[in-house]
Amino acid sequence: MLLVRIAWRSLWRNRRRSILVISAIAFAVMFAVVRLGFDDGTFALSLRTAVRSSTGYIQIQKIGYNENPTLQKSFKITRQIDSVIDTDPLIEGSSPRIQAGALLSYRNHSLGAMITGIEPKSENMITDFPRKVISGRFLDNDSTSDIVVGYKLLRNLGAKVGDSLVVLGQDYDGVLGNMFVRVVGTFRTGSDEFDRTGAFMSVPLLQNFLNMANRVNAVALSVGNPDDVDKVVKKLDPLLKPAGLVAVPWQELLPQLSQTMSFSHAAHVLFLSILFAVVGFGILNALLMSVTERFREFGVMLSIGMSNFRLALTTAIEMIFMVAIGFVMGNIAGAAINYYFMKYPIVLGGNLGSYVHEWGFQPIVPSSLSPGIFVTAGTIVLAISVAAAIYPLWRVSRLEPLKGIRYT
Repeated sequence: MLLVRIAWRSLWRNRRRSILVISAIAFAVMFAVVRLGFDDGTFALSLRTAVRSSTGYIQIQKIGYNENPTLQKSFKITRQIDSVIDTDPLIEGSSPRIQAGALLSYRNHSLGAMITGIEPKSENMITDFPRKVISGRFLDNDSTSDIVVGYKLLRNLGAKVGDSLVVLGQDYDGVLGNMFVRVVGTFRTGSDEFDRTGAFMSVPLLQNFLNMANRVNAVALSVGNPDDVDKVVKKLDPLLKPAGLVAVPWQELLPQLSQTMSFSHAAHVLFLSILFAVVGFGILNALLMSVTERFREFGVMLSIGMSNFRLALTTAIEMIFMVAIGFVMGNIAGAAINYYFMKYPIVLGGNLGSYVHEWGFQPIVPSSLSPGIFVTAGTIVLAISVAAAIYPLWRVSRLEPLKGIRYT
């Protein structure tokens, strides 16, 4: 207890020196929290936008469908599957899906398309497709012969909203069939490929056309927190495998997105590593200055009987106080900044904002207050502070009384 009191008094005897060290640590913590907050907020927004513009966070599929999608790898939604979905509190919604290639024709123009069968009533819980409509309307019931197509596909066909198209495709049994559908809307997602080839129809209409008899290719699921995806997949897999089904997470549904985000994360880690190396040298310099300028004082303490171990321990406790105070101040400042940018995200303007919006993403840069940010930032800065304190403490432990008194 005596050493703690000595360390606390020594900390504030030279306020300028202590405030300098504490400020360096606080700045490092604040910067780490703010940088990680922006990374986490941007990652979460990009992920949510991407999965809600395509597959959903998770899909229940026939085993092997994701690697080789065919109509034959379909299944019926049984009461058991509904029960598995309904009893999981982490799952916020579900919606059946069918995907089939077809040929769309209008007058003298014919183009290939990937038609997705959806359930309009439940689709809002999984994706933002209904919000992507730029002309006309989205599907509003399960029975009418309506279709919503990408704006580039509609333009290339030379058709417009309200026109009728001919759909030509191969059904579940391999038999060619055709039907007339009416274009009720056109959408724009920002994905060039999907806007050129994508189209939506209701599940019952597509099931009837493909002769699938209440079968679907997948059931898309949504979760409230992306961090819960792995938990849901691990819980669903054992329950679904007896029926030949599997829960597929977004990382496997959208491998390119997963790889892009992994690369981006690695780049951020590299940047932070370089930055924290520089910050670490700054903290080392501040701590070393704090110790060396008191060598004469330490020499006197050693000469009157204090051991090097107790002196080094007292200095270590003093450094712990500085790290703790800087850590708390940095976290408070970082949390305040992150909270502000959560409420008022940075808005990307000009050409950059327009470019981002065209790709289907919101032109904003939000922050986050995820607990993991503070844990990561605290761990990094704590490791840097401990590493920076090793050499100054070693100097104290090796100090001789006479050399300390004569030190200038």
